[in-house]
Amino acid sequence: MVRDTSPSTLISAGIDQLREANPVRAGRVAPERLFSGEDVRITHLALDTELSEHRAPSPIVVQVIEGSVRFTVEGERHAMGVGGLVHVAAGIPHAVTPVGGPARILIHLLHPEHHGPQ
Repeated sequence: MVRDTSPSTLISAGIDQLREANPVRAGRVAPERLFSGEDVRITHLALDTELSEHRAPSPIVVQVIEGSVRFTVEGERHAMGVGGLVHVAAGIPHAVTPVGGPARILIHLLHPEHHGPQ
């Protein structure tokens, strides 16, 4: 995991590096914290099973980087492939299930008071 307050930080050079650092584990959800900064925390999940319904304490942006998933937010299902993105407000119940084999997602946990440059 990288924790840095510099203006830029290389978090990952590519999918091969992510696969090597966090391989898919049969029947499991394997989390790996990639970055923790003042305004965002990024976690990489290798999914071989459902991540059951839960809530995040801050807003999140979830991005599919490998495979396909079914992302369920408050009972509404979304089919998402590579490049799919979804934003979920803080405290909203959601779940993610790999479809057709393992999948990888990145979760960007946003600091709730960060609004970007003004």
